[in-house]
Amino acid sequence: MRIGINQRILGIGVFTACLLAVICIGSYAAIDRYRPQWLELLDAAIHPITIPAIGFVDELPTLEASGGKFVLRGWALSKAGIDHVDLVLNGYARIPLTSGVIRRDVEQAHPGYPESAKAGFEGIIDRASWPSGFKTLELVVTDKAGGTTILTRRTVPPQFDMKGTWSDLLKSHELKRDDIFYFAIATSNLAGGGASDISDTFRPYESDTVKVGIRIQILYLRTTQGKAGDYAFDPDFPVTHKCGKRPIAEDNLNGVIDYAIKYQLPVLFTLNGGIWADAACDAPEWDINDLLEQDVNNDQWNEKNLVMADNALKDLPGSMDSPELGRQLTFNVYAEKNRHYKKRNLQKAAVIIREFATKHPSLFIGVNVDPDVYMNPFFGGSQWYDFNPGTVRQFREWLQGTGPYGGNVKKGQVDLSSYRIAKPKTLNEVNAISGQNFKHWEEVDPPRTFGVRFNPFWENPWFTEWEHFRRHLVKLHYDELSEWIGEIGIGKEFIYSAQGFMAPSRQSMPFAIHINSPAKNYDSGGMSIEGSIPSNGHLGAIIYGPSAANQIKMEGRNSLFSEFRRLDPNWAVVEHNTADLRMPKKMPGFSEAYQSLRDIHNYGARFISPMAWNGGRGISAGQPGFVSYTALRDTPLEDAIKNYMVDHANLPRRSRLWTFGAWTHADSDGWTHPSDNLAISKPSKFIVKPNSTGKVVLESPDELMFHPNEFSAIVVKAASPDSLRSIGVEAQTIDGGWVTLLPMADVTTFARKDSGLHLPLAANHASDRFRRIRLNLTTVDQKPIELQRIALYAR
Repeated sequence: MRIGINQRILGIGVFTACLLAVICIGSYAAIDRYRPQWLELLDAAIHPITIPAIGFVDELPTLEASGGKFVLRGWALSKAGIDHVDLVLNGYARIPLTSGVIRRDVEQAHPGYPESAKAGFEGIIDRASWPSGFKTLELVVTDKAGGTTILTRRTVPPQFDMKGTWSDLLKSHELKRDDIFYFAIATSNLAGGGASDISDTFRPYESDTVKVGIRIQILYLRTTQGKAGDYAFDPDFPVTHKCGKRPIAEDNLNGVIDYAIKYQLPVLFTLNGGIWADAACDAPEWDINDLLEQDVNNDQWNEKNLVMADNALKDLPGSMDSPELGRQLTFNVYAEKNRHYKKRNLQKAAVIIREFATKHPSLFIGVNVDPDVYMNPFFGGSQWYDFNPGTVRQFREWLQGTGPYGGNVKKGQVDLSSYRIAKPKTLNEVNAISGQNFKHWEEVDPPRTFGVRFNPFWENPWFTEWEHFRRHLVKLHYDELSEWIGEIGIGKEFIYSAQGFMAPSRQSMPFAIHINSPAKNYDSGGMSIEGSIPSNGHLGAIIYGPSAANQIKMEGRNSLFSEFRRLDPNWAVVEHNTADLRMPKKMPGFSEAYQSLRDIHNYGARFISPMAWNGGRGISAGQPGFVSYTALRDTPLEDAIKNYMVDHANLPRRSRLWTFGAWTHADSDGWTHPSDNLAISKPSKFIVKPNSTGKVVLESPDELMFHPNEFSAIVVKAASPDSLRSIGVEAQTIDGGWVTLLPMADVTTFARKDSGLHLPLAANHASDRFRRIRLNLTTVDQKPIELQRIALYAR
């Protein structure tokens, strides 16, 4: 796997979205407990004196808030020799460990290191001796040259006792599956330790409403029974089969299911038969992708009616070998072999998953399908797709509303009458739009020249028709994948797409919201938000960098997450990292991670899949070989996930919460105040000074799309609740007017719980939706109000 970071290509808008899946769904770098790849790479790149130590922590105590003694074990090696190993708490409190412990296994794996037979370290750790206010734990190795290496780093949010904040309310709330928010950590190579430590790292923070799980890709066209079995999907595919020097696949379906049951980890299955499912080398003896692609009639064609070699883009720079991106299978409905193998194998995998979900419903998060469905955009605008004769035929029929769009289809053919355009076109109308003089429908041809400086292609109405059709094909493919899965009994609420939504470059237009949105000044690959929502499932978004932070330019006034929620209120994030693909060396901070998770939750996503557990580690940031977008462990994002799990513990997913930052981060969370009030943000506090009359006015962030029917109460938590005299609530309608939701009333009339003051909401307000809410408060003594949280509690 490698990411194609090509400077020329990156200027072409949505290609950054395509880059995603190389990292996200391709074969993740597996953890080898005896050879941490990111450290071994440094051996060859850095002078021996400055080479970091390598090592592994075999056993580490969990960080739950309880006493007792724990055993810590591991190993470490350095070219300079190991001097000592310490457990460091809060950056200063050192607990020496015993080093020089005999480890014959390490000696065999690393014979070139000095004293490799005595690489072990161990210690018995007494939690009673730890400093109060414990926040961080680091395992630090010091070599004989004085160099230090952090083998692992863990954090604990100091608000650990907040797990009980929402517990009392949950007792009277009928908990449903829809109330649970999952972190499905993306990983692979389970048998080789690819998910090791996920439970230990996150389970101490789980609650009834926030769970941790894993996301694993199932390569349903690659892991097959081979030619002898007509390439039928093999749930027990041997991971020992190689593609060159690399495994054809690192996981098989039954192995994933067995692992999930053994360790009680919920699973999001990525059923991957798309572009990223193709191996990094040819394996036609197993991979039906490779076999099908040998026949050009099954492939996408460029505008010159050419099909590139599968390895045409093999030299794209990146962290690992590139998947074979030169060829993609065509999506047109006349590609019968493609459709046969894809449907058959997808359904065979889905049947097994359905049986697992029936027996173990608490371990099933869902499935997402074929990450990044595109008309091949990987040549960055130098080639355009898809001009396969079957695709061109379908384009003609789509325009005139005939063939599969006409409703008169024979047995075995695809009925696309529900996709028939509202006003099919005549040949004369096509000629007027295209500027051509086609004599017969068989002559009608899509645009094949794409000018930029003169007659820009995105202003050409004929290209617009072609682009709308390409978006339709992407939509149709996601629809069919979801319907094929639904046919064997997996419910719509468990099925998700997996489309990349990356921030367009400065020179690029915002990507399309709707299938009929205007054409763009780059090769979009047929991507649109609307076209990424499967008919029998939900939107699964792949977001990185600015997109993960909901901070990209859009076609209209609404933000990215607002459009996700508007088009599909049950959307989810099937792949996520706050790192920017354009800046692979830059490690994003806690602020970006906190804000991303806050907004993903408050805009209603059902789960999130952080990328990637067995990629790099944050403690190697700045070193050669480090790639930020494949790092999760020991990163600010990992810290933010823990913080989220604590703050949202036992809070139903459909609620909304603003905590004004976290223990290391100050944030207003988008709440504003009139100019005559003074407000400052401190970690986990929003401090507002009342005006001369003792009044405070606060307005929520915009785009709430708030309806009182969905929430039972507004919860307000102040550090000194006795300083509040009265409180009332207004709401802003979509057209900008304000209405009263809750008249001003003495705070003593409201219930006061651990979570804060509970302001009840009537369930029968006439207005459909509100943009934002306004809190009107008065104080007793005109002292500043320290707000700690505001929430909308789900009804």
